[in-house]
Amino acid sequence: MSSLSSTLAVLALFSARDPVWSAERIIEQLGYSRPTGYRYVRELVGAGFLVRVAPGAYSLGPRIIELDYQIRQSDPLLKAGLPVIQGLVESTGCEINLIGLYGEQIVTTHQQHGVERLPLSFGRGRPMPLFRGAGSKIIVANFPRVKMKRLYAGHAAKIAAAGLGADWDTFKATMAGMRRQGYAMSQGELDAAFAGVATPVFTADGEILGSVIAALSRQRLGITDFERLIDLLKSGAQRINEGIALIGRATPRDTPVPAEVI
Repeated sequence: MSSLSSTLAVLALFSARDPVWSAERIIEQLGYSRPTGYRYVRELVGAGFLVRVAPGAYSLGPRIIELDYQIRQSDPLLKAGLPVIQGLVESTGCEINLIGLYGEQIVTTHQQHGVERLPLSFGRGRPMPLFRGAGSKIIVANFPRVKMKRLYAGHAAKIAAAGLGADWDTFKATMAGMRRQGYAMSQGELDAAFAGVATPVFTADGEILGSVIAALSRQRLGITDFERLIDLLKSGAQRINEGIALIGRATPRDTPVPAEVI
């Protein structure tokens, strides 16, 4: 791994289940040499990503909270999406979540409560399963073929267990069907009593960026006009896409330095 990847691997060890790590345990877990491991810890402490809470023991630091504030103010998905999802909550009564993609990680970036105020398991900041839940499935369905095939090669057993296909051809066909219909649905895949419906969100150049999800109880689903819900979600996702494109066009581009300045 690169030095940056190795440093980030230290941060990835911290979780709600394991909030405090000693330097020795970090070194043992990641297989680093003692000088290298201690150097990474020192650098992370110096940058505010880790904080010393006891002799030799560390937890995540305040720099992460600062970055969370910054992303809430500047993330194009949030800037374009927040006004839209507020309207979707008002028009549907559902919980509306925004889901973001980075690499092969899918994370809830915002949750807006609806009339039911559901206690969803995957709130803001929690990584979601790749192959369970409407929000994740519609994202994966819009992966480029090469990325989807690589994903299948690494997760064939999980894909089969999720009922998305026991072989590559079936998985590919299942994802293609979701992509064509423009939405994914799930019932009880993340929370037993709840259902979800999701539509994709794209970058200005058409790459999958995330999804917008309506979550509701199964009881409410039974009395909901499903076609209207789908139409509202698709329309909302399209408005988010347009907002992201506008933000992209408003971002200053790098321009060549005039020759006389060089």
